Amino acid sequence: MPEEHENVVEKAEELVHEVVEAARRPRWIDYLAVSTALFAVLAAVASLLAGDSANEALYKSNLATLSQAKASDTWSEFQADSLKKYLQTTHAETLTLLGAPPEQIEAARQEAKRRQSLQNGLKEEAQRQDGETKALLEESRQLLERHRVFALGVTLFQVAIGLSAIAALLRLRWVWWVSLLAGGLALTQLLRGLAHA
Repeated sequence: MPEEHENVVEKAEELVHEVVEAARRPRWIDYLAVSTALFAVLAAVASLLAGDSANEALYKSNLATLSQAKASDTWSEFQADSLKKYLQTTHAETLTLLGAPPEQIEAARQEAKRRQSLQNGLKEEAQRQDGETKALLEESRQLLERHRVFALGVTLFQVAIGLSAIAALLRLRWVWWVSLLAGGLALTQLLRGLAHA
């Protein structure tokens, strides 16, 4: 029984010691701890959003590259059909000059018309693909800008956390106020990035 009594006394002494220590600690240190924890959480969120924006920007850029390759292929096919159309037109004129049968001349002219029709469709498709490429590149640019905003927020949160640690270690209240300012600027960047989402 005396051992249990000693343990209770020791625990009571520890509790009294903690209460006395807490009473000696300035109250603003508690608020500093809370603000630092909030900065850490917000920094993690901003970091996640920055990474997500960068990944999405890269994905859109890759899609733009693919779209541009398809557009280039379509423009090449357009050019090839243009040459084939002119060859058929020239062939029809040559057959006419040589006095070839009318069905051969008409077949060459029909092939030239068919090539023109194909060419018209290819031109529309290539222009659509070019527009898609431009739109994807613009999306990628906007996502990279959003990434930059979030990354700046992460950096400012890290500065705020570092200043908070200095304020706690040296018990300099004014350094904590500077950390709150940095944290406020970081929060502004985070909200700005979310507004562009």
